[in-house]
Amino acid sequence: MSVTRAFPVLLLAALVASPPAGAGCADLPEAGVDWRSCNLAGIDFPDAVMAGGNLRGASLSNADHTGSDFSGVDGYRVRFVEAVLVDTVFDNAALTDARFDRADLSGASMRGVSARNAKFLFADLSGVDFTGANLRDVDFSGADLSGAVWTDGERVCAHGSSGICR
Repeated sequence: MSVTRAFPVLLLAALVASPPAGAGCADLPEAGVDWRSCNLAGIDFPDAVMAGGNLRGASLSNADHTGSDFSGVDGYRVRFVEAVLVDTVFDNAALTDARFDRADLSGASMRGVSARNAKFLFADLSGVDFTGANLRDVDFSGADLSGAVWTDGERVCAHGSSGICR
């Protein structure tokens, strides 16, 4: 079997591995998708619309999701570790306990998100819009917040802000 023909088979096998009841780990990205506890690490979904989806406990790490729409998702404990999330939209998403370690979220919109206890360790958050976001107990250790719009919608973090908006 050629590499070209084997890839879809390997992709399908990775998507259906241990899905919880009701989750469609093999489903394509679409609004309202149910990827609870799915391991989709390493699978790119650029410019996808997953608004209102269920991503509880899912892993979308080590992949390119540039320009995607995750607005209103239930992302409790979702993992986007080392993901490329440039210009993505997370507006009004529930991201409690989410992990964004070393992810590139430059230019993303996180307006109105609830990201309590989330971790953005060493993430690129330059230019992110956090207007109206709940960032209680969020860990921004080592994160680049240069040019990020803070929760009040007025303060813009100074160039070189690392771990804290200055």
